[in-house]
Amino acid sequence: MENIKEKSLLTLAIPIFFELLLIMVVGNIDTIMLGYYSDKAVGAVGGINQILTIQNMIFGFINLATSIICAQFLGANIKEKINELITVAISLNIGLSVLIGGIFLIFWEYILIKMKLPLELIELGESYIKLVGGLCIFQAMTLTCSAIQKSHGNTQLALYVNIGVNILNIIGNGIFIFGWFGAPILGVLGVGISTVFSRGIGCLVAFILLKRSCNFKLKLEYLKKFPKDILKKILIIGVPAAGENFAWNMGQLLIMAMINTMGTETIVARTYLMLISGFALTFSISLGQATAIQIGHLVGARNSKEAYERGIKSLKLSMVLSLIVIITIVIFRTNIISLFTENKRVIEISLVVFPIMIFLEVGRVLNIVLVNSLHAAGDIKYPMVLGISSIFLVAVPFSYILGIKLGMGLVGIWVANALDEWCRGIGVLIRWESKKWKDKRLV
Repeated sequence: MENIKEKSLLTLAIPIFFELLLIMVVGNIDTIMLGYYSDKAVGAVGGINQILTIQNMIFGFINLATSIICAQFLGANIKEKINELITVAISLNIGLSVLIGGIFLIFWEYILIKMKLPLELIELGESYIKLVGGLCIFQAMTLTCSAIQKSHGNTQLALYVNIGVNILNIIGNGIFIFGWFGAPILGVLGVGISTVFSRGIGCLVAFILLKRSCNFKLKLEYLKKFPKDILKKILIIGVPAAGENFAWNMGQLLIMAMINTMGTETIVARTYLMLISGFALTFSISLGQATAIQIGHLVGARNSKEAYERGIKSLKLSMVLSLIVIITIVIFRTNIISLFTENKRVIEISLVVFPIMIFLEVGRVLNIVLVNSLHAAGDIKYPMVLGISSIFLVAVPFSYILGIKLGMGLVGIWVANALDEWCRGIGVLIRWESKKWKDKRLV
């Protein structure tokens, strides 16, 4: 607890920022490098990655619960339960990743058809979804280890793992996209091979570091006696959080299905825009996660006054950083989008959307920082109900009305998502100010 209190918000946030940046890059390096190979390949991988975010969401609900409980255990100085918690979390994610991987391997075509992905893109993406989706166990393990490290304040170690994964992935993509070292050019298939290989190595290294830095020992005896207490705590946090994230992802899939009816060039433009906005979003996410680490420890130590102040301080800092980053992106939008594609129609579609990003990203800051803070305090149900209501009452219907009915295309989609973010953001701010989360702690 003293170690966490001595660290400033930025000391925790900066390694998380670079880790998230690298996670985003390793998730999108395929898209960036494929841009030099084929715009259609970009559309295929971009559409599939939207589907693959669902698997990360499922793993994420266990990881979120694990990190919150672990932080509160540390804050309350109940260290004897941490090994049991980690063992249960890892076992759950292994089981889920095997199940999810099997679904992608067997039903990949049905999933892509239901997503309304054009036939030419489905054919291109078959190998990618089978490899990256089918072998998602590596991603599950790496994310779990990262969540546990963060709850201990070891934010740098996850960063180092992701640096290695990115280097391996870039080299692998270069080999199979550009034919480095005389290798065959495999396009989307090669990108899938490279992604899976780099994640596999990252998974192994992350587990070794977890054992060493957190004094973790995998003991099956924790599972034999059925860890009812730990499972209950994970489900209390995880199920509502999963419901919230699942609703958001389902909403985005419905919106993506609308975009898929707008043509390949619009799909490609949306892929590049999501990638660019992801960089701006990373600043707020890193501060939100750093805040959650501190708030989890403070709530576990029953210091709700300081926890409240940390949440507000982080929100103000995030708002400033987010505005600086997104305004800079909008100013240089022509140069930025030109780095990804030379297709004039894709550039034309994208440039119109950029100014709306300011409205969207600032609204997201409220959600990211304060939802992380509420989760860390153990207040899970309120953000879930608010999130599910907003995605299906605001984001999805307004995307259809503005994007399809009124013919605004991607502009309408971005406006609808911005309205959704602001509705939820104002709701969680009211909740944080009410301080009703003070009595929601788990330990």
